[in-house]
Amino acid sequence: MKVRRLSFFIVWLAFILYAFVLAPNGNQGYLNQLITMNDPDPLLLTVFSLLGVFPTAFAILLLNEDDSRVPAWPFVLGSFMLGAFALMPYFFISRAESTRTLRTPIWIGKSLDSILFKALLFTGTVALIVSGLTQGSASLYGQAFRQSQFVHVMTIDFLVLTGISMFVIYWRERKHGRFNQMYWLGCVPVVGFLAYLLIKEGSH
Repeated sequence: MKVRRLSFFIVWLAFILYAFVLAPNGNQGYLNQLITMNDPDPLLLTVFSLLGVFPTAFAILLLNEDDSRVPAWPFVLGSFMLGAFALMPYFFISRAESTRTLRTPIWIGKSLDSILFKALLFTGTVALIVSGLTQGSASLYGQAFRQSQFVHVMTIDFLVLTGISMFVIYWRERKHGRFNQMYWLGCVPVVGFLAYLLIKEGSH
């Protein structure tokens, strides 16, 4: 546990330093295009949108496993705005308490974990990714990544969240006494995590 907490703390700190010290400091208006929907590139819009899907996926899993000394919901809620910056502290602050009951209200847990909600989220995410990859411009995205601090950090955040999803799958499987290799599903950004949520056994 100490290794896990220390590792998350180091990665979180390194991410913050990278974002503010090493990332490009330019601002070419990409964020404004995305927020106002002023003809943004479809690939940029896809990655930006997936950063909203990721926190939803983490909410489905973490809120249904929320028996730690520290509640998960503030970190999950913060991740909708700050992504991995807000989510990672949960993994180096929280400590499991086997005697604690889940703090998430049953109706919220069941709503998030419903097969219909997860299927719609999975289908919409796949459609979003296909649209971005087929209609977006990889060269424009690469240019934005090199020039814009926002796009650069957004992309790194997306990759870090992908890594966290692998860990969360591994953590849940171990917590429930299963030692399979399903965490590799997390290697497929967002879609793999959502696929795991669809096929996992039970919510508790």
